[in-house]
Amino acid sequence: MVVGVIDVLKAVEQYPRYIKLRGELESSINDYEAQLKQMSARVDELRGTIQVLAEGSQDRADKEFEYQMLMQTQDYRRKAYRDRMQQQDLRNTLTVYEDLEYVIGVVAKRKGVGIVLTKQDITPSAQSIEEMSEKEVQVRVKAYDRRQVWFATKEVDLTGAVIKELMIPVPDRNSPERAPKPTPGGKE
Repeated sequence: MVVGVIDVLKAVEQYPRYIKLRGELESSINDYEAQLKQMSARVDELRGTIQVLAEGSQDRADKEFEYQMLMQTQDYRRKAYRDRMQQQDLRNTLTVYEDLEYVIGVVAKRKGVGIVLTKQDITPSAQSIEEMSEKEVQVRVKAYDRRQVWFATKEVDLTGAVIKELMIPVPDRNSPERAPKPTPGGKE
């Protein structure tokens, strides 16, 4: 059986659809941050106004109420937006992974590969292990723990072929090309 490997991160980072989805998400985040900045400016303005109004006055009470409502609104919007963005990021990731799975299958079949494993290159640090922060040491150890392939020759690396295939528009997930093909005996 022929085995192939792929650097999934490298392939995903060059996938045009991923780049587009990431750009849309970043644009949405930038728009939200601009809105949040406007709200923060209004909060600062109210805080300044409250400080100059007479203690116990109706105007001050009204501004304090408006300030409290604006703070609650800001907190709610932050949480709701963060939750929406996390959900959208997960949906984007699933979309990209499904496309990648399809393309890997196409490339593997074309090359006669029976199994494709994930490889992950871990770039050596310029620092000595003793000089690394605890967090960096933990991150690197976890990366090695998750590693599925410790060595692969260039001949079995399908990353370049998969990236090349990803540059061609990938059929929609509901298209006939991506439908499971029945196998003899009715099993998939």
